Amino acid sequence: MKQRRSHILALFALIVATLASFAPAHADGQVVVAAQETSAIVTPRTADLKLVDLPALEFALRAAIRCKGEKVSLTLSVADTFKTLGADELADKRAAEATLTVPAGQLALAASSQFCISGDEDSSDELLVPGLATAHASLQCARDGATSVHYASAPLQVRLNCVRPPDDAQLSPPPPAAR
Repeated sequence: MKQRRSHILALFALIVATLASFAPAHADGQVVVAAQETSAIVTPRTADLKLVDLPALEFALRAAIRCKGEKVSLTLSVADTFKTLGADELADKRAAEATLTVPAGQLALAASSQFCISGDEDSSDELLVPGLATAHASLQCARDGATSVHYASAPLQVRLNCVRPPDDAQLSPPPPAAR
């Protein structure tokens, strides 16, 4: 086993040395993507369900972009939802914004055993889920007849708020019967 490990380490060192000997690629562009925290309202679920169904979520994305040459396109995506901005929309801009509405079925369910449980007043009414999904950006640049594509991603944070129906005790009593 020790001999196999030393062969793997030697091979890894050889690969790293080989890659380090190549001249670095010239970066023709750069993209950075960021998003604001998103919030959503959910209704209570039964205690036997450990996963929280998510509604459609709206993400406000912003990408800082830079190309040496011409900006061809910028695609922003979350799960299977995307928006592509063309060269005309990117001309003379250093940043671009888009809002993506991701349908309910495209994201994984949030797991929590103590959030928004029907009939359980001790369960939490708010849940912050960091990294629930990821925003991706790809920027395509053109220069001297060649194109390059640059990628970035950022984790998305979602705050879930539980909206409980009013309790029967909190409802106003029925009006007295007429005599």
